Amino acid sequence: MVQTPVPLPDGTVADLDALFRGFADPRRLRILNVLAAGELCVGDIVDVLGLPQPAVSRHLGYLRRTGLVGVTREWNVARYCLAEATHPVHRNLLDCVRSCFRGIRSLDRERARAKKCVRTPAGAASIEVASGD
Repeated sequence: MVQTPVPLPDGTVADLDALFRGFADPRRLRILNVLAAGELCVGDIVDVLGLPQPAVSRHLGYLRRTGLVGVTREWNVARYCLAEATHPVHRNLLDCVRSCFRGIRSLDRERARAKKCVRTPAGAASIEVASGD
């Protein structure tokens, strides 16, 4: 079951402010970057980024409230992903996460590590050979 964030009504400066605040913290940028690789649970994000679990959970909550991140729940596991865009500015920002963060070596390495944790559509873990990170 996919839980979608409350859609942001478009057209107000306050809504844009909320979206941009999601990008206003380096830890949130890193979380958004790894979620561009695909759906991940909190433990995967913690492992990839080396951040404390409470901090990752807090930032994921913030990103969900801004509508940048969505969550699916399977039994007792929550998997996070980039949210579906609710308006053109929102779509542009999410597209930027997918493309504009490329070329920054540290972010590229984190996204590559995250890709190894992403689940395949059948629910099995994706298997890839480590490339010497």
